[in-house]
Amino acid sequence: MEYKLPGNIRIQKTFNPSFLFDKCLSAKEYNSDSANKLKHLKEIAESLFSNYKFGNVDIYTAYKNRMESVANGLKNQGYAVRTFMLKSVSGLCIGMGRDSAIENGITLERNLGIPIIPSSSIKGVIRSYVTLYGTDEEKSKINRYFGSDDDDNPKSGEVDFLNAYMISGNGSYKVDIINNHFQDYYSKGKAPNDWFSPNPVYFLRISEGKVFEFTILGRDEKIVSEVQSLIEKAFKEVGVGGKTSVGYGRMVKV
Repeated sequence: MEYKLPGNIRIQKTFNPSFLFDKCLSAKEYNSDSANKLKHLKEIAESLFSNYKFGNVDIYTAYKNRMESVANGLKNQGYAVRTFMLKSVSGLCIGMGRDSAIENGITLERNLGIPIIPSSSIKGVIRSYVTLYGTDEEKSKINRYFGSDDDDNPKSGEVDFLNAYMISGNGSYKVDIINNHFQDYYSKGKAPNDWFSPNPVYFLRISEGKVFEFTILGRDEKIVSEVQSLIEKAFKEVGVGGKTSVGYGRMVKV
């Protein structure tokens, strides 16, 4: 049985921006009014307000306290836990490929709606970085760091990654643009010419200057320390998320 949402749902202030972005945007309205897409996206960015509370509880503070409680509990179980912060020095395009009512998605924590970098993304960036740019010693430890799905010798990684989350939400989102000048060249095979009309594609991204808190853990303090160093190098040199080849996704240690 299908349950239809009301047809008059509109962007509104909600306590959960994740719900707003994933459930309350109108693809029909967005795509039928191409002349006002920029205005529409700016309204979405404003509606995804980030300095919000549940009642009298600041959710950023509540989430930070929860993560610190988890880390302390793991320390008491004998885990080596490293918590550190990185700051974006360029825009972050996290989750651009996710399904969305608008052309490109973003990744928000499902229950609270705050911007996050998923643990799977962090792990993927580091594994790729070690494979491409790591030293011989680092490459020799890939299976120790991340595990192996080898059928003959499967192994779980020795380091666990938690989601990285933004620690303050003020001014989190900006509208950015991809401006394709040669659409007919790419889509219709015509020779590129200067008289083709540009085809702007607007998308939301996380602003530069935002600080994220990272937590990694494992039983071996030395291995956990090595992986932290790799995260700091990889996020500074190659970045995380979409469009890293043109400078997005770079982060530096705070």
